[in-house]
Amino acid sequence: MPDIVKKWCRNNQRYLIVGGKDFVDEKKFFDTAFVIDPQGEIVFRQAKSVPIQFFNDGLPAREQKLWNSPWGKIGICICYDLSYTQVADRLVRLGAQALIVPTMDVVDWGRHEHELHARIAPLRAAEYGVPIFRVASSGISQLVDARGTVTATAPFPGGDASVSGWLELGRPGQVPFDRVLAKAAVWLTASLLGWLALYPTIRQRFRQRIR
Repeated sequence: MPDIVKKWCRNNQRYLIVGGKDFVDEKKFFDTAFVIDPQGEIVFRQAKSVPIQFFNDGLPAREQKLWNSPWGKIGICICYDLSYTQVADRLVRLGAQALIVPTMDVVDWGRHEHELHARIAPLRAAEYGVPIFRVASSGISQLVDARGTVTATAPFPGGDASVSGWLELGRPGQVPFDRVLAKAAVWLTASLLGWLALYPTIRQRFRQRIR
């Protein structure tokens, strides 16, 4: 982490979440969000759980943890991690009271893709009942409350725009019950398909025995 960033935190007595590469060796790295405290020390880091396929997006995170911030337990999703329920679900099960989502949205992807991506944060906030602060490099930045309402935003492509507001931490979120129902539905469907595939054979053998 550059010393100038740590110095800024010390001089301004602020916490800062900043993205960067956490290198394993000269080539391998984790796409990581670093939390720097007012003393200029890195007190927490979270790697990206699901790197984008076919991109040089680093290694998948070895684990997921919560940042025990002075205000409560905060989960960090990096970019498209928020689109994967298995990533956000783990953070919520750990007791996350809010999610912070640093996001790298390239300008060249176009307005339509940015607008589609911006629909995820309100959906997740309403699902889990936790506020989400999603800060995009050039996409649509959003501060979303625990009911899924966008209370502050910065537009695409952003430029020198800024977004600010209160991230109110309440009780920990809850994973929607439909996660359990979805697994049950998959097993039921698989069982039914298996039965339908085997039924002609079973029926034929049964008729042969009767004869």
